[in-house]
Parts: sequence; structure tokens; C-alpha cells
Amino acid sequence: MKKVCIITPAYNKLEKATRPFIESLYKFSDENLFDLIIVDNASSDGTVEYLKSVEKERANFKLVCNDENLGYSKGNNIGIKMALEGDYEYIGLLNNDILFTPGWLENTLKTFELDGQLGMVSPRDAGRTKFFKKKITAENYLENYKEYLEKFNEPFKYMLEPLFSCVVIRREVIEKIGLMDENFTPAFWEDQDYCLRALYAGYSLATSNRAFVYHNHSTTSSSISREIYDRNKQYFYKKHPLGRWIWEHKRSNLIKDIKNYIKEGME
Repeated sequence: MKKVCIITPAYNKLEKATRPFIESLYKFSDENLFDLIIVDNASSDGTVEYLKSVEKERANFKLVCNDENLGYSKGNNIGIKMALEGDYEYIGLLNNDILFTPGWLENTLKTFELDGQLGMVSPRDAGRTKFFKKKITAENYLENYKEYLEKFNEPFKYMLEPLFSCVVIRREVIEKIGLMDENFTPAFWEDQDYCLRALYAGYSLATSNRAFVYHNHSTTSSSISREIYDRNKQYFYKKHPLGRWIWEHKRSNLIKDIKNYIKEGME
């Protein structure tokens, strides 16, 4: 059995997201390390036909086709349930608009070895390079990502919210805190919810400073309305009484204080 099961929901945008994602994943990832489950949410642009052809070619690829668009949480939960039937040590939740770099998966996994309490780790991505001297794009990220990573002396940084566009999670975390909350369907704030639940359970979260992926932020959530975003935000704040304080004071150097604050509030 492979070490990681990668789960990726897909909905249309074959040429802009899904095809480049799969080609990049297989180009820059060791197939001996992972299996891939694509959960298609009723695409109608040729995505399903393309994914069926990939499934025939790749032994570590599994396609699930939904009859309707179930959204992010429900789509991921379908894949997570399937992954839990295997003996994977880690489960990765990846958007279908990610592009990869050599060693991204190996270096992400190595981060877990540095702290036994780490429950989730994401690679660095272009969204957090705004203070880097070069603008990193889909066209030049392979030439520039190494120079960017050289900025960091430490191998990882504790975070309140690792990037759920590409996050690897210890299996035991999912077994302990459960599936994603489907009340956030179709999308937004389910990742913050999952991070808090992991923190409540005693895990630390981090971003690897030795792994990098490129995330095209415009392709996965641009069609979801502000009304849904605000609705889910209020549900998140209602579910987590400390959520408003945490996210309005979100700085990773406060993570120890936040965890102590949570602990004191639960005693």
C-alpha cells in the first residue's frame, strides 16, 4: 500500500486546472508514494472522459463520478472514506489547480518527522511570496521556487491554517476528529473549521519550508457567491466561540498562546 492517498475534487475547467494538475503531479511525484482519487462533481466539459482515460493508464488512479456537484466538503469526504479503507499513513487534500515541483511530496512528508505532534503540513505556495523580489507565476515558478525557499532557515513554520489547497494530514488526525463538516457546502470556512478541530485535539499545524507548489487561486472558488462565504463564516463563528478571536488575531507566532487559551477555556 502507498504511503499517501491524495484526494482531489474536480468540477469542469479541464484545460485550465485538471489536466495540468494531473500532468504536473505525475511528472514531479514518486508514484511509489501515493495513490490518487479524483472525485468528479458532475463535470460537463470533457473532464470525465479525460479522467476515465487516465484511470486506464495509471494503476494508482481511481475515479469517482458524482451525479451532481456536491461541493468541497462532501466531495472530499467521499474520498476520505475510501482512503480510510486502506492503510495509508497520510491523506492529502489537494485542489485541482495545483502545479508541483520536484520532491514536493517527499519534503512535505519529511516535515512530519521533525515534530511528532504535527497533524497537518502544507508546502509553501506562490500565494505567500508577495514579499519575494521576483513575482512567481505559473510560467516561471519552476525557475524561481528554489531561490524563494532559500529564504527560510528553519525547515518548517507552525501555522494556524496550513494551505488547504494542498495539505497532507496524518491519518490518525482524521480518525480522531472525523470527516469535514458538510454544513459548509458548497465551500468556504470548512478548512478553518478543520484546523481548529485538529488544534482542539492537541495537534500542531505547519507549513514546510522545504516544499513548494504553485496554486492558481482563481480556478476553484471564483464562482461561489459572497453570500455563501458570509453565511459559512457566521456558522463557523457560531460553532467555534473562540473562532472570531482566533481568526481576527491570526498570526502564527501566537499559536502557543492560542492553544493555551483554548485549553484554559475548556477546563
